[in-house]
Order: sequence, then C-alpha cells, then structure tokens
Amino acid sequence: MPGSARSLQISQFIGLRVASTTYYPAHSKNGVNISQRLVINAFMNIASRANNGQGRNEVITLTAWGKLADSCAISMSPGKEFHCFAELHTYDGRVFVNNQPLVGNDGQPITTRKTSFTIVRLLFGMESAKTIAMEIQQGIRRPMWDKEGTPDYEHWRQVLNMRKGLQFTPGAPMFGYAKVATIQGPGIGAYIQGQPAQQTVNATAVENAVVNAAANPGSVQNTFAPTAPAAPATG
Repeated sequence: MPGSARSLQISQFIGLRVASTTYYPAHSKNGVNISQRLVINAFMNIASRANNGQGRNEVITLTAWGKLADSCAISMSPGKEFHCFAELHTYDGRVFVNNQPLVGNDGQPITTRKTSFTIVRLLFGMESAKTIAMEIQQGIRRPMWDKEGTPDYEHWRQVLNMRKGLQFTPGAPMFGYAKVATIQGPGIGAYIQGQPAQQTVNATAVENAVVNAAANPGSVQNTFAPTAPAAPATG
C-alpha cells in the first residue's frame, strides 16, 4: 500500500519432494533453550527456458521447529511429496569452507547475511514409489497395505499409530527418517526442563500443520527408510 512502512511476505511451495532431512535436538545455548528443528532439503521442479521448457531440479532448504519438527522427522520419507507455507527469515550466519568455519585476522568468526524458510503450515502428499517398493521388500509394510478392508491395510494402520508415539532418543543416530546432527560449540548444553524455548513456531501453526494425519494411511506418519535418494524420486 502506498505510504506503508511494512511489507507482508509468505511463500507457498507446491509439489516439493523430500531429498534429505537432518534433525537438530533441543538444547541450550548460553543458558537459553533452543527448540528442536528439522532441516529439510527438498527437490523443486521449476520452469527453465534453457532446457526447452522441460524444467530443472533445484534444491530448497526449509526448517520445521518444535513439535512440527518431530512430526516431520517421522513422516518425511525419501521422495515424499509435500506442500507448505513458509516464512522468509534473514540472519547472520557463519561462513564455512570444507566444513571449517572461517575466521578473520582478529580471530572473530566471519559471517554473511543468509536467508531461511520456516514452515508454518504443511500438507503431505503422495509417497515415492521407490520408498513404497523398498518398504514392502523389507517387510515394513505388506503388499496390500493401501487396500481398505484387508489385513494388510489394518496392519499398516497399526504401524502408523505406533509411529505417532515415537519419541526422540538422545544419542541415537537417526530419528524416524532423519539423520540426527551432533550439536557442539561454546555455550552448548542440555535442554533446561521447565524453561521456555526460543525459535519455535506458534502453537496454532503446529496444531494446523499436519492436516488429516489419520485419514490417509499412505500420506503421513510413515515407517522408515535407511537413506535419502541421490536424485528426485517420483510418485
């Protein structure tokens, strides 16, 4: 609006596919609690004039915080489709080369202005056919898992209900489908029970984030695959 001092920004992403996920457990930094988060690398197919209009694959990084991070960690199988609304944030981030932080001549860390997207609402879509086939082969789900009224379907619903109650185990290398990151550095400590956490999405966003979680056993709360795909997985 003319004369307005503020801008409104929110991004909508449709038809993303999970490439990989990394879970950062809740912890404290300098005595302040930091909520758990899940960093999601997602394939995005966008239009490209340089490719005869066939589009090209890009990878976008999004973050889910708090309870939403937990739900996504146990639900986002490799290649899974999802759609979301996300808020853009900017922050000063450290510069790394070959996984080593750069420091200046004064010994202070070198930083640069970075951007990130925080998921505020999420809807899961179809799973990857590759993941489904692999889980059937591994016996995680049975061949007729998606045929309502069959024993296989009821078995799958039991598996989903069990996964809903899954809790993160400190020290575990994986949480659901997500690789667990080791958080180290000055001021890093254990999460302080009873103290509020910073950088969490609001309660309404968490409550509304996973839509119809129990309605479609093929859409959310999946069991686990060992690794993420090296290329986009198709449904």
